[in-house]
Amino acid sequence: MRLHGRVQRSARAYLIAYVGVLLGGIGLFDVYRGGSLDVRTDGALLLVAGVATVVGCTVALRHGTSTAPYHRTVRCADGAALAVALWIAYRVQSNFVLQPVLVASAVFVVVAGVLAGLLLYGDGFTRPESAPLPAASEERPARATLLAGGIGALGTLLAAALALPQFWYASYYQPSNAPPVVAVENRIEDVERTGDHIEFSLSVSVENKGKTSVRMLTSLYEVSGTRVTVGGSPVAPEELDYRRITGGNYGAAARVNPFADYGAPETIQVGPVGEDYAWIGPDERIHTSLRAQAPLDRFHLLRFTADIAVARADRVEVDDWPQPSGRALRTCDGTRIAESRRPLARLGAFEWLTESRRELVTFWSVSGERGDESPWWPAFPWTGVSIQHDGHDCAHALKPDHDGLEDSAMVGWASSVAEAAVSPEPDARP
Repeated sequence: MRLHGRVQRSARAYLIAYVGVLLGGIGLFDVYRGGSLDVRTDGALLLVAGVATVVGCTVALRHGTSTAPYHRTVRCADGAALAVALWIAYRVQSNFVLQPVLVASAVFVVVAGVLAGLLLYGDGFTRPESAPLPAASEERPARATLLAGGIGALGTLLAAALALPQFWYASYYQPSNAPPVVAVENRIEDVERTGDHIEFSLSVSVENKGKTSVRMLTSLYEVSGTRVTVGGSPVAPEELDYRRITGGNYGAAARVNPFADYGAPETIQVGPVGEDYAWIGPDERIHTSLRAQAPLDRFHLLRFTADIAVARADRVEVDDWPQPSGRALRTCDGTRIAESRRPLARLGAFEWLTESRRELVTFWSVSGERGDESPWWPAFPWTGVSIQHDGHDCAHALKPDHDGLEDSAMVGWASSVAEAAVSPEPDARP
């Protein structure tokens, strides 16, 4: 292995600087300052690998690998450096985009992986000097002692191997992978005639029924009204328009009624259910009560819909600065949207090397070409959310993305529909 001998000193110096000093220092920082348990766990692994690499490479540079204890120490260091390089390479390539930090991190880790693999391969062909054989009288007690110690260590390892997976699953994996569970309930109440118009109350509540905290990324409620014409004779089954329930995902308000004809819905009132990025803990609830008005004798049926986008709170952390000043109105692919962008925060120093810059984009589509053609509520407005790599234009949020960022953040939707009839006659007064 001539190449191994030529590059050995410079390769070990590189591993000491990169894996030992840089990554080990980052691991130590994340252990103490990491923003989540995952970040601190990654930091602990980096710190252990950095210490092992520094110790092994220093031993190799000062003492060589001629004796068995030194040889094993050096090979452990090479293996630790190679494992860390492969781990970082996997983390980088899983979300690689052309950003300077990720490009530099990919170059450095590829070099470290190649050098660690070369050293590990070369050390495998280096035969360590064997220690002098013990006398025959000393051989039996030594073997007995080693055998007893080996059996005891094997029993300890076996017990730990059986207990640790269950402990890890119950205390770490299950809590850190529990999906958000949110229930939405809305109501229309107290429909009253007041002068030349009607007034009614709206109430909507968002309750976190899961075991993990969630972020309400964005929300939108909409109140619409519809005229209803009820006929005396039903429509024949072959003449029913089943596209009203089969032509799209219309939700619980869709219907086919052979006795009634529903006119085109008209928007009465829209708005957010609560603040974007609101934090909701387990068993906590956000409740909103509103008042709305509509013209008299124009609608027979009121419909109240609410759509909520949520994600695990610990997987969607945004930077506190800069604070958004409002939603920016812009036109993207023929659709006018009101958009808000907030950069996602990195919870540890290691994420700066392996995670791209990302943004949380929430928007309302208010007019344009990409509208819902549902017969049960107006085409606009509708709301959406996108977690995307930094640098995309506003049209990126309108297109389905398949890079898995929303899946890893456990982004989900919850919705609810409520209806109320408008009395055709004034309320009877005693």
